[in-house]
Amino acid sequence: MGRRIVLVDETESTNTLAMQSADQPDADGLVVFAERQRAGRGRLGTTWLSPRGASVLCSVLVRSASDTQSEAAADHEAHSGISAWLTQVSSVAACEAIHRATGISSAVKWPNDIRVAGKKVGGILIESKTLRDRTRAWVVGIGINCLQHAAHFPPVLRSTAASLEMVASHAVNRGAVARELLIALDTWLAADKWGRTAQAHAAWMSWAEPIGQRVALERDGRRYTGWSVDVDPAGGLIVRLESGQLEWFDPMRTRWL
Repeated sequence: MGRRIVLVDETESTNTLAMQSADQPDADGLVVFAERQRAGRGRLGTTWLSPRGASVLCSVLVRSASDTQSEAAADHEAHSGISAWLTQVSSVAACEAIHRATGISSAVKWPNDIRVAGKKVGGILIESKTLRDRTRAWVVGIGINCLQHAAHFPPVLRSTAASLEMVASHAVNRGAVARELLIALDTWLAADKWGRTAQAHAAWMSWAEPIGQRVALERDGRRYTGWSVDVDPAGGLIVRLESGQLEWFDPMRTRWL
């Protein structure tokens, strides 16, 4: 991971820039950093905003670990499973990196938000495509707010968003966060760990916000309320609704209220 690192001052999206190199022979392990994104993306089509030089804006490209796994990924179910696994391990890597670089304890809010003291400081976006040789490339996009202050956030976000600098008791070294992130990703995305959902799930749960919290969700235009019970390794949130019924929520169709 990081054998080849590209640092750009500005780009539309680090995910897009990384994916453009996916067919190159040395693309596996490519890392793209940007000081600013003009069109950073979040989950469900949201926009990721960050002033220049304030965040770790990083995308990592990985090729399928083996031909067998590449063929399996062509199946929709397997593809979704790898996407969910990548979301889990990259979330864990982000939390590990934040703690090692700053001493701050963060938490994962399903499915891909990194939070500190109840406010979002980071997020994950996984994208993929099939390449000319029929293998699959995956891009793991990670954004971590490092140096912002409250005025950097739009008023509508100031109660829900923060940066590491805003909660730290000391100065935050953005380069140290980036370095620790690559070290953690290198460990979790190693070939011998690829797709091991049980290991990823256990680690994810150790960083996750406590299960049993009251939740309000929207899926396909309908509102649901209840209590979180578990997170399925395939990426779904299991909720006990107020009626007592257990319901599984797909991250691709669900948003928080």
